[in-house]
Amino acid sequence: MRSHKRCVESALLNRLAHADIFEVGAPAPTFLFVLFGGSGLDEEEYERRSHTVIPIFGPVLERLSHGAVNAVMAYVSAPYDVPFNRFSSDPSAADIWNAHMLTELLEPWSKLPYFVSGFSGGAALALNGLQKNPRCFGGAVFGADAIPQDFLCPDHWSEKLRLYAAPHDPVCNHPANRRVTDALESRGQAEQFELRSGGHRLTDYSTPDCLGELILFAGNIVPKV
Repeated sequence: MRSHKRCVESALLNRLAHADIFEVGAPAPTFLFVLFGGSGLDEEEYERRSHTVIPIFGPVLERLSHGAVNAVMAYVSAPYDVPFNRFSSDPSAADIWNAHMLTELLEPWSKLPYFVSGFSGGAALALNGLQKNPRCFGGAVFGADAIPQDFLCPDHWSEKLRLYAAPHDPVCNHPANRRVTDALESRGQAEQFELRSGGHRLTDYSTPDCLGELILFAGNIVPKV
């Protein structure tokens, strides 16, 4: 497993943007797995993260790299200046964000099919348009917050949206968020998975039984060319 920080000067956002890139398995990846971080970053913290690669995924991805997974994983820290909690009322902001992702930050992998996922409020970054692109073949949310209430799985998806909840996570288990996820499940748009332990931390979901199994799942449903 190899990792590096990708930094680009974004014309759409008019600033530096970055992502943590992990190459898992063989040099020829078959898909891109994108994970959006949750909210709460300010400009100073975002800039600080531009100099380092997040370490918590290492053990899971190293383990996967010795198996049958050939993929690139991109971890995108939540932006401090994009109003993603208001995407539903400001669709032009969502359009700019999606274009930034596909044509700037993740452009090197523009030929690969991709799977989108988000942690906490990162659900809003993942599920406000990126899922509609024909290259996107599935999606998931960890510790759900800010999932669009009117979310519908695209017709080209073969599987439902996957929702992971830790038992001691006060965010995804909050009644307001539970109503959203339960409604998605009742409408046949999502499937919910309860973890055995954990709270509302990205590390609680970055385990072999959660993140690792999801990446394996994604690798098994990549559309055949």
